[in-house]
Formats: sequence, C-alpha cells, structure tokens
Amino acid sequence: MILITGATGFIGNRLAAFFEKDNEPFYVVTRKANSAYSSRETVKVIVADIAENVVLPDDVTTIYHCAGVISKEEDMRNVNVAGTLHIAEAALKLNCRLIHLSSAGILGNSSSLHIDESVECKPQNLYEQTKWEAENVIRRYIDRGLRAQILRPTIVFGPGKDPEQDSFLQFVRSIKHGRYMNIGNGDGIYNIIHVDEVVRAMYALNDDNIPNGEAFFINTPVSFREFADVVKEETTNGKEPVRSIPYWAVLGVTAIMSGITLLTRKKMPLTFSRLKALTNHTVFAQRKLIEMTGYVPSMTVRDYIKQICREFSQKRLLDN
Repeated sequence: MILITGATGFIGNRLAAFFEKDNEPFYVVTRKANSAYSSRETVKVIVADIAENVVLPDDVTTIYHCAGVISKEEDMRNVNVAGTLHIAEAALKLNCRLIHLSSAGILGNSSSLHIDESVECKPQNLYEQTKWEAENVIRRYIDRGLRAQILRPTIVFGPGKDPEQDSFLQFVRSIKHGRYMNIGNGDGIYNIIHVDEVVRAMYALNDDNIPNGEAFFINTPVSFREFADVVKEETTNGKEPVRSIPYWAVLGVTAIMSGITLLTRKKMPLTFSRLKALTNHTVFAQRKLIEMTGYVPSMTVRDYIKQICREFSQKRLLDN
C-alpha cells in the first residue's frame, strides 16, 4: 500500500487525488487528526509529526515524501531535513521504496545556461540548503540499502494554491491587466511545470526498472514572451498586445525602486533579483527523466497555460 507525506500541501494533495481515482486504499500522514482526509473512505489517516520519529504500518510498499516547508524558516530544518531522515529510516526498516520530492532550487546560482543532473548544486538560501541536505540524507540511506528516487521540479503551477500566496496567479493577473511588459524582446526563460506532470512523474518513478538512487529534473521551459502572449490570448482574446520596454530602462527603474526600499523599508514590485529572473536564460533539462523512466508529458506547456488561465477565469481570480 502506498503512503503520502505532505498530503495536505499543494503537490501532496494533488497526488492523493490522483490515487483516489483508483478507489484503492492508501495512507496519508498528517499532523492533525481533523485532516480533510478523515472522512474519505479510501484514505487511511496516520496522525504523526515527521519531525519526530514515526512508526509506519508494515504493509507500506511505497512512500511518496511530499512534506516540506517553503516559507517558515524556523521550521525548515526540522521538517525538510529531520523529517526526511525519519521517513528514510522508516522506509529502510520496511524495505519499501521512497520517492522523494525535492526542488530544482537546490541548484542555487550557476553560470551554466543548460542545467542537467550533472551540474554542481550550490544552494544559496535556507530553503535551498535544507532541501539539498534532505537529498544528501536520502543518499546516505541509499548507501545503506534504501530503494529511492528523487524528483526536482522547477516552479510548480496549477490549481489548488491559496490565491493570496500564489505568485503564478499574480503574474497572470499582471499580464491580463497590462501591468507586465516584456523586457527587451522577452526571451528570458520561465522554468515551470504543471502540478499534474509532477504527480505523473512521481508515479512513474515507482518502477523497479529504473536504476536505484537517481535524481531527475522535471521542467517545461517557455520564454516570457511566449508565456505572456498565451495568457493575453486566453484572458483578453488577444485584443491587447503585450508591450515591451528596453533593458536599460528597466535597469534604471529597478535601481530607483531598490533605493526606495532601502530608505523606506517598503517592498517594491521590481527588485534586482526579480529583474534577473525575468531576463534569465537558464534552462533545466528533463531529458534524463524521459529517457530513463516511463514518464511522458501528457500536454504541452502552452496547453497547460491555456488550461490554468481558463480555470482562473472561471473562478473569477483574474478580476483584479
């Protein structure tokens, strides 16, 4: 029987919905007894805190480890690192496979424009560091006999996120309402992946035919120009073209806004890190995932962008 950690989170919840379609029982681990899964017939809830030692049922055959902390720095080391250690220890004792959800963010800063799994990881912030340490925990247990695979998604988008915390939704809104402009010709690369493709890839990694202990990137890169054009077409019927602004002009505006932030401590919409992201040309390759596993993307990134724009519109999330 499978078990999912982090099942109340964005990706874990989507993964659980994927398995619920089979109408077969599976386990989820939650910290609170009043989980949304408590009333679902096929879901068996295990109330436990993975930051502490956990005891899992003997009939678990595969663990999908989706639990993780993204924003609360005070909890990152306990959940992302210690929690992974406890899950890896439990998986080793049960002799079951562990599919670990990591992040492409562990790469940190790199001068390479083409990123694959051979590029050295240099995590910069606490989140990236703890996710990298979690991967190293998995590798140590693999050396002890653990059967495990690691998936590293880029920016994950899709339905189910809190609208107030969804930066992807905010970006789509800014494009629809004309607040976004391409920088130069808009050829910067947006490294994104739909949540359903992450789920499908995790499912595909539960396969004895894949060499043990591998790490895989998953990503569907698209230029900001193409992304903005698709959003405009879907949200305004293409009535308004996406405007452009020269890089030198944006650089000047960014410098001014950064100065205002330093003086007033007020967060401004454009920062040097944001400018770097919008003009970035780095591409994360998912060739290894496709060549070594049975995973095949079900839709193009353009189709997923169109789909999510329609879903946002139906829920009236693009009105402001």
